[in-house]
Amino acid sequence: MMRTLYLLRSHGTAGVEGEQVVVRCAGEELERIRLPMLDQILVMGNLQLTTPLIRACLTRGVVIAYLSRHGWCHGRLQPVEAGYRHRARYQALLRESDRLQAAASLLVGKVANGRTLLQRLTRRQRDARISGAIDRLQWHLQQLPKARSLERLMGLEGNAAAEYFDALGGLIRVNGYLFEGRHRRPPTTPFDALCGFGYSLLWNAQLTQIELQGLDPYEGVLHSGSPRHAALVSDLIEPLRTLLVDPFNVWLIRTRRIRVEEHFEARDSGIFLNEEGRRLWLRCWSTYMSESVRLSDDHAGPRWELLDRLARAFVRFVYDLSQGLTVPRRR
Repeated sequence: MMRTLYLLRSHGTAGVEGEQVVVRCAGEELERIRLPMLDQILVMGNLQLTTPLIRACLTRGVVIAYLSRHGWCHGRLQPVEAGYRHRARYQALLRESDRLQAAASLLVGKVANGRTLLQRLTRRQRDARISGAIDRLQWHLQQLPKARSLERLMGLEGNAAAEYFDALGGLIRVNGYLFEGRHRRPPTTPFDALCGFGYSLLWNAQLTQIELQGLDPYEGVLHSGSPRHAALVSDLIEPLRTLLVDPFNVWLIRTRRIRVEEHFEARDSGIFLNEEGRRLWLRCWSTYMSESVRLSDDHAGPRWELLDRLARAFVRFVYDLSQGLTVPRRR
């Protein structure tokens, strides 16, 4: 399996020695990776790539992309003849039943990750209300794969989301955070503001991964695409919302890193993070996403890699429908 090399350091160099990429900092060798095992290098810090390494990557078709600390893509280097647009053609040929199968997998992942989050947050003490929500989410997990239409699938997802946010809202009523149902446009509570800001950051980061894999971001399986809406991006972030953003926001609230009285402002008929709040959120998010975690194949990598793996999983699904779509799940 080809992999992505994440270069997250603020300084140092990455060069090539024979068939290996060598990462050094202050003269000390930190990492050595076989170049033939890579198909892309994502640079998210200020580490410098040597000209021989860049040339070797171009020769082998290894894409080099430069990203901000928050996942936005500044640009990428790839050979003139490179391109995977045939993947987009296969993607466009997906049948309605194939799209429904993929959509169900994404929503099962979303609901399962949310249910696991509720279980973890109440591991030591759980009241009847939370236990009931966890049981009802389990019922939704059983029903989602049985849905025979997109309308039924979306209906189940909407009910599950209401159950999940109602339970989660009850668990974060601390330090001035009040939550009475999810409101998006505009956000009407600090928690809504955190969710909206985090989901937007996640959306932009997943768009980068989709484009790097040569998929058509406007050809979705769950949401409807348009010239102003990259539907596949909205599709793929569904399970990542409850896997990455929601637990991160809960951590910010419970540790009082983001405080209602200091980091929010009322404007445009809603509640939003102020400038200080946004900077704090982004700084903590950058650290959180760079932390190494154990992935599904027991390989350790930064949380950023979960976005990459989901985009690759969708590529595999497009080529081999029989394998289904593998979605990251919280253990």
